[in-house]
Amino acid sequence: MFMLKFSKTYDNHIFTKYQLKPVVEDSFCVTHQAFCVADGVTRDNIYGEAVCYPETKKEAEDWVATYPNPSGADKAADICAKQFVQEISFLEENEINKETILETVKKVNKKIGEINQNREIDYLKEDYYCTEAVGGIIVGEKLYAFSIGDCHIALLDKNKKIQFETINNHKQFEDYLQNIYCKENPYDWNNKKDRAMVRREFRNNPDKKYEGKEISFGALSGETKAEHYIDTYEIDLKQIKYICAYSDGCEPIFASQEKIETIITNPETLKEEGKERTLVIYERMDL
Repeated sequence: MFMLKFSKTYDNHIFTKYQLKPVVEDSFCVTHQAFCVADGVTRDNIYGEAVCYPETKKEAEDWVATYPNPSGADKAADICAKQFVQEISFLEENEINKETILETVKKVNKKIGEINQNREIDYLKEDYYCTEAVGGIIVGEKLYAFSIGDCHIALLDKNKKIQFETINNHKQFEDYLQNIYCKENPYDWNNKKDRAMVRREFRNNPDKKYEGKEISFGALSGETKAEHYIDTYEIDLKQIKYICAYSDGCEPIFASQEKIETIITNPETLKEEGKERTLVIYERMDL
């Protein structure tokens, strides 16, 4: 039997340090057996300029002053988290499988598409409102789940060792960009042409390949092609003690066994970690 142990979103620590309140674009929704963590995709600021995580008080103040508020990325993440949990919770346990998980996420994608209707997309200031996400539902000794992008689900045994991780389909793009594209082409994320190129050509574009291999990534935006990037899972939980779902801000934690043990023992230490991040933990009580 699993019980919810922890669920919380933290701001980038620099905003907390200076008592600033940015737009939070992580969202989550949980019940006793269903969950979803969504990470809205960072947008350009109100002037159509690229933004990066601030390192100084001035940069943090500028972020808060010039970032869209409300943000369409926040709306997309919020729709995703709430809609998935609501839809999947309506189903009877015997109706839940990988196929119904996929159909549920497709419904979520269509719902997100509603906030992009009648918008003129320029892939810069007016880019698609979209989100990356993971979600799932515990049914007996099984976890039925989905992932898209670089949010994660990690399943840990009683020794807090990772036994399963979801696919990060953003990594194939990052590897291609850093190791191949940038060596052959001038590239600067601050350049509008490069930002628009990445968003237009590499996001939700399964036809984009290099040497026969896919090099694109997915995000839920309402576009039908986003469905190609929805991975679904049916995982046995018999030897699993902890189910962890998190946004990419928690990646450094789950790359270190020492940090995993610390965060499972005391999840509130999450507030000491870097950028905006969300973590949900379920704990098995009979193992």
